[in-house]
Amino acid sequence: MSPRSRLSRIVRALAGLSSRALFGLALAWFVTWTAAIYVVLDTVVADEHQEGLATIAGSLMTAFGALFAFLTAFVITIEWNQHRDVEHTIGLEADACVRLAWASEAPGSDGDAVRADLSAYLHSVVEDEWPTLSQGSEGCTATHDGMRALQRRVRLIAADPAVAHSVTADLIKAADHMAVTRADRLNAAGHDLPTPLFLLAFLAGVVLTLNAVAVSLHLERGYAIVIGGLVLLIAMDLALLLALSTPFTGGLQVHARPLARVLADLEADQYGPRSTSP
Repeated sequence: MSPRSRLSRIVRALAGLSSRALFGLALAWFVTWTAAIYVVLDTVVADEHQEGLATIAGSLMTAFGALFAFLTAFVITIEWNQHRDVEHTIGLEADACVRLAWASEAPGSDGDAVRADLSAYLHSVVEDEWPTLSQGSEGCTATHDGMRALQRRVRLIAADPAVAHSVTADLIKAADHMAVTRADRLNAAGHDLPTPLFLLAFLAGVVLTLNAVAVSLHLERGYAIVIGGLVLLIAMDLALLLALSTPFTGGLQVHARPLARVLADLEADQYGPRSTSP
């Protein structure tokens, strides 16, 4: 296994932590780093040279601050948009299920059997496949089998010449849309935060705190509150970045509520009765 793949696994594992754990971990690391670098610089740099070091570090603060702000804003925006896209995909998948359920009410469409297959498929999505999405985009064999059975049922109905063409078109369109949105959901489950981008943002935060410590060396101890605020902000930014990076894990994960709602309506027979036999 290459070092880069190990690093990617570490980033993904961190992203899977709860929001509170992520923030606490980031804050603990930066507090420890800031305190350690303060002690080291205060010990190594002589008092008469600390003001000169502060002047040099101060001239770089704007550049490093802008770099960190740009990087985190850029990555957070990308990850937030990705997160919203996944939520939209889940909504589209639920919409396709609703369209199929209503289309199955048409005369001659064997609607009770279609709704039974749809209910079994959604059960498998919510109970079997959804927990696996945190591990990647492999999906679940049982859910795939449920999708295949549903697609076969719809196409058998569509092949019946006694069924109206408009009905078969609605059934096939809804079933195809379900398959496509499921594939999009599985693809989204394989999304990872680009490790180089995260490392660059992390290192920018490290260097920014280093410069802040260098600037504060010759100042009164009361100015430590300014550095404390900077450390808090950096930790919050990086924790949010990680929390958004994996849509199916962590504290900000996408939930299966739209699909579970359709399943509940199916089980309540709101779209018509379901067949009790396979």
